[in-house]
Amino acid sequence: MRISWKSVDFADQVVLGLGCDHDLAQGWLDTDAGVRAGDIIEDPNVCLRMENKIRLCGLEGLFQPAWVARKLKGEALPGEFACTTQRRGFSLAWITLSDKGSRGERVDGSGPAIRDTVAGAMELSLARGVIIPDEPELLKAALVDFCLQQGFDLVFTTGGTGVGPRDITPEVTLPLLDKRLPGFERAMTAASLAKTPHAMISRAVAGIMGQSLVVNLPGSPKAVRENLFAILPALKHTVEKLQGDPRDCGQ
Repeated sequence: MRISWKSVDFADQVVLGLGCDHDLAQGWLDTDAGVRAGDIIEDPNVCLRMENKIRLCGLEGLFQPAWVARKLKGEALPGEFACTTQRRGFSLAWITLSDKGSRGERVDGSGPAIRDTVAGAMELSLARGVIIPDEPELLKAALVDFCLQQGFDLVFTTGGTGVGPRDITPEVTLPLLDKRLPGFERAMTAASLAKTPHAMISRAVAGIMGQSLVVNLPGSPKAVRENLFAILPALKHTVEKLQGDPRDCGQ
């Protein structure tokens, strides 16, 4: 992979086009080459973390893919350089479903609880989330973006797993999954039932979408932590196997 810099006039963030130059980009990569959110791109002069894959409007109204990257160290120099891609930890995204939260009427405690709980068990290269109302099309768009466009390793939803009229998370998630992971679902249910009989109404699902592990979690920070503690021991191994780790599962 090679990176070309036409400008070095940027501070902490930079836009990198994919395949060709763009007026809004400071540089470009010669290929996407399976780059995922959280990946580290390094040339001889500068080290960057890929944080958000976007689309830039190009010629004749066509959209060109690009990455927003954050500078970690060094300074870019004009010219073309060979560069390397590395993974340092796992990337995590969360989607908080909350009508009130999306209107700014409630502080999201569940999303940060996901981040902090997972970070206590495994190294994270990148963690970010969004708050959306309980609308099926918005949730579908967020899942497709985080899993298939951005390529996050771990994608969690929080909220919308019960039986209320606005609880739509499992219905949206399930048709998008390539493979379902009922073991995750059973482990979370068992952990929740040890705390409250109300856990039996949860309809949360878990599974694989592309190369991402997707898990529905409850809406409260307390329930989020309880469910995560049940599946934390399997998260790292699941993502590694999903992305091609050849080691035997018994090792």
